[in-house]
Amino acid sequence: MTEGTYTKRLWLEEDLADDLKWSMLVKNVLYSGKSKYQEVDLIDVGPFGKTLFLDGKVQSSEVDEWVYHELLVHPAMLMHPNPKTVFICGGGEGATAREVLRHKSVEKVVMVDIDQVR
Repeated sequence: MTEGTYTKRLWLEEDLADDLKWSMLVKNVLYSGKSKYQEVDLIDVGPFGKTLFLDGKVQSSEVDEWVYHELLVHPAMLMHPNPKTVFICGGGEGATAREVLRHKSVEKVVMVDIDQVR
């Protein structure tokens, strides 16, 4: 850094336990709001990319969300002999529906989420 220049950096901290927290560099706040049920933030952070936070806790990130959603969906879908209609309770970001729709037998997906963030 040369004299007279200053780069402002914003860090987000998430408490994982009473004696443990992690920090992420905030690149950009894409959305920040509050619904009837929770605080919702979509923030571009460090190496994780776009990350969804609910009430200040990481829910899903662009870089690794597929790991969670593939493991959530495919074992159940593969155990069913011919899934045609699938109900998803929650799933607001749509990744669960995306994985369900990879199965060719699925004709209809019904996703219900109590929250309506605008």
